[in-house]
Amino acid sequence: MDVTRNDVERMIDASLGATPAPTLAQVEEFVRKTLNYNFATTLTEPFFIRGNADILHQAGKELVSVISYPLGGMTHEAKLYQAKQALKDGADELDISMDVSAFKSGRYDYVKEDLKPFVDMMEGRIMKMIYFASLLTEDEQLRAAEMAIELGIPYLKTNTGFGFVTTTDQVKLIKDHYHDAIKVMTSGGVRTKEDAIAMIEAGAERIATSSAFKIVDSFQD
Repeated sequence: MDVTRNDVERMIDASLGATPAPTLAQVEEFVRKTLNYNFATTLTEPFFIRGNADILHQAGKELVSVISYPLGGMTHEAKLYQAKQALKDGADELDISMDVSAFKSGRYDYVKEDLKPFVDMMEGRIMKMIYFASLLTEDEQLRAAEMAIELGIPYLKTNTGFGFVTTTDQVKLIKDHYHDAIKVMTSGGVRTKEDAIAMIEAGAERIATSSAFKIVDSFQD
């Protein structure tokens, strides 16, 4: 597969995840730097949406934020409020964590019902379900994918980073079973051009990374 800089660049959700507790100034500096690239979206946590959404939208770019991050353990009512506020503040896409503890406890119906209202709330905007592949067995990963497909969620997001590294096998598992029925965003451990190409060859359609600038710029080497 001949993967170009343009291919990779347009698949990336660029984040500042490698900088814990960034200041407002650091986030704005990062967001303004992404304007020089053709990333799919720029990711900020909910606190930073206001203001940064305006910066991106004025340049024709989009912003994605995270809900019930990282492990989905917020109450249902809190998740709904957080998602509504994120969209009101200017988010174009939302990455929403399923309740991993409930899922691992076998409460599949609860997890599904917990996520269902967000699909309608998005009104056609892209929603990604964070299912934390690195904490699940293969059977559980496939069950999570089936649930997302049944709900009409267009993307699975493998992990949230924070030391959890997505493998190409995790991506292939979903794509080999469900093909185009659902798209996969890989998140966690994609730090180089070679990492990104390997994930694309495995079937990933989007890449979340805090190494976005490094990855794209390395195509010039």
